Amino acid sequence: MAEILPAYGIELEVMYMAKIEPNRNWVIPGNSFNYKYKIYRGIHPVIGGFFAHFNPGLLFRLLKNDYDIAVVGGMASPTHWLAPFFIGGNKKQIMSIESNLYSVKRKKGVGFILKNNILQRANAYQVTGNPQIEYIKYFYPQASSKRFIRLPNLIDEDVFAHKVENLKKNKAFLRQKFGIENNTQMWLLPARLISIKGIMPFIKLLEGVKGVKLFLLGDGELTQKIEGIIIERKLPVVMVGFVQQEQVIEYYAAADLFVLPSLKDPSPLSPIEAIAAGLPLLVSSRIGNLEDVVQTNVNGWHYDPVKEIQKGKDLLLAIANKSREDLHQMGKKSQYRYEEKFNTEKCIREYAKNLKQIVNEE
Repeated sequence: MAEILPAYGIELEVMYMAKIEPNRNWVIPGNSFNYKYKIYRGIHPVIGGFFAHFNPGLLFRLLKNDYDIAVVGGMASPTHWLAPFFIGGNKKQIMSIESNLYSVKRKKGVGFILKNNILQRANAYQVTGNPQIEYIKYFYPQASSKRFIRLPNLIDEDVFAHKVENLKKNKAFLRQKFGIENNTQMWLLPARLISIKGIMPFIKLLEGVKGVKLFLLGDGELTQKIEGIIIERKLPVVMVGFVQQEQVIEYYAAADLFVLPSLKDPSPLSPIEAIAAGLPLLVSSRIGNLEDVVQTNVNGWHYDPVKEIQKGKDLLLAIANKSREDLHQMGKKSQYRYEEKFNTEKCIREYAKNLKQIVNEE
């Protein structure tokens, strides 16, 4: 955005509520902040298992009124809730939404009223796809008369497309490094080991499935329970633990299939990374960007991990019976889908055009 938006006469400023959440172990290079930004101090309590943020300085910054358009990044924290009321009445306001109706618990009562009040203040809505439009219209039906701007979650193409493609030249070496035999499918599931990711129900489906080995990349509160199930049932699962991006892409380059069985997930980045890396997908139908990342039986499959357990088991057996070459060919279709739906330059240029139109509207 910092490179493309200026060509459209748009200056970007980003206001962060925190540098990182306490349960994350990401290493963020300092040179990635090559734009105007500020990380605001605040109070960060845990509310209902999630980290909330209250940043008075950020809210008062909005009162300066020295901007034309403000994009509020969701409704997940007190600062998000209050920000729309600190944006001047003559300034254009966009509410960015990644959630879908599967990923939200509070659909009635106070939760409904809060979301309704916040959503109605927006001039337009920034969404990652159709499930987010349905979410907005559920809480604020009158949103149908306003503008929806599509901006999918975007990834670093240089890392997950180009670097992974180079690593694939040494795929045999990587598979040997990870202890995978040539006739074994390598499945990859990168996620925090928490209940909403649906990992425990999924690995139980692996019982009796032959010719595959699943690699879990991540850590979390369920680590010991998952380890116990793997040992007890002798499941073909390798727990790798948390790994940084440089190592993650080695796993993407070596793998035959990407897996994400989330019980709820607003709009996860990892499936986008996977299709950029040329992997076929087996994902939950409850992820918010399902229709963008998966074309059924072309570059992957999906099932509802809550309502379609038998379908999930059948899919695992069917995929395990495919050749690795078949999966490789489906992975090529994933790359085509990535270019169609998530090409960074194309998406940001279209986004910039929409921003200009909103600013110019009376």
